[in-house]
Amino acid sequence: MDIPKLVGSSRVHKEVLEKLSRIAPTDAEVLLTGPSGVGKELYANQVHRQSARSHCRFVPVNCGSLSSDLIDNTLFGHVGGAFTGATALSEGLVSEAEGGTLFLDEVDSLSIPCQTKLLRFLQDQKYRRLGESRLRQANVRVIAATNCDLEAAVSDARFRMDLFFRLRVVPVEIPSLSHRAEDIPELVAAFTARSAEAYRLPELEFCAEAISRMQRYEWPGNIRELENCISYLTCLQLGRPIAPDDLPFLTRLCGNKAVSPEVHPEAEKPDESSDTLSDAKSRLVSEFERQYIERALRATSGNVSAAARMCGKNRRALFELMRKHEINSGEYRIAPP
Repeated sequence: MDIPKLVGSSRVHKEVLEKLSRIAPTDAEVLLTGPSGVGKELYANQVHRQSARSHCRFVPVNCGSLSSDLIDNTLFGHVGGAFTGATALSEGLVSEAEGGTLFLDEVDSLSIPCQTKLLRFLQDQKYRRLGESRLRQANVRVIAATNCDLEAAVSDARFRMDLFFRLRVVPVEIPSLSHRAEDIPELVAAFTARSAEAYRLPELEFCAEAISRMQRYEWPGNIRELENCISYLTCLQLGRPIAPDDLPFLTRLCGNKAVSPEVHPEAEKPDESSDTLSDAKSRLVSEFERQYIERALRATSGNVSAAARMCGKNRRALFELMRKHEINSGEYRIAPP
């Protein structure tokens, strides 16, 4: 499988890569943290490839899809006849990762019952397939990832403390794209080449001013948003170097004042003629809330589920906020070229 190379020569990115290189030869559990879209799975794969386990498989697990009813079957598998419809052996993801690495993505999304089952496995890596009495011994390295504050989740009783410490033997924080903006020219070049190959189109060229604007933008969706941006521009086939005017979607979000033209000085001081402090605060909070939701929808191309995860809300709660602010997710979907 062709695994994208981790690109970037900024100091903060080099420090992360150096730390990963030091811990890769060990079998210690690693907890990767950082905002959504920074590419945590790629960094986990980097650890795997630099370890003695690189000859075996790297198996990602989307913890968000594991319910308490499915986790045993998904991770540990079943034998034929274990339940209605189980006509053949299913090895499970732990068996697939034997000798290699099991990557637990979005580990914060596990329910408490699922966390308990995972902790029991991690204690000695022993398990049974459904319908089988034999106790099996696994040999996998576990790397977990989250975009949430697990310590806060522990404090709120949403995440088991013992599982948190079991997973966080070596914590590694992956920086947001805004904290490594000097890497953007390299990333743009890499994504430009990749998009051109994928779509069989000519490679994009960017004028210096366009790159500068991209470096000043906050990128709330991080690497994923940048890659989607390059794919979109590649498909447009403008036939000329990309200029700042070709990047209007970078000015729609009001996070970075150096990029956004919509700066409202009146919002920075109270209106002496009308608003009370409470009124002004409510108005500004409401405006911030609206802009934050719009930014998340823009970063996820109108994907409400992904935007909800970015906002730390469930899908229903985000829909309620969108209804409150009269926000239509369809306006943020990238139209086909």
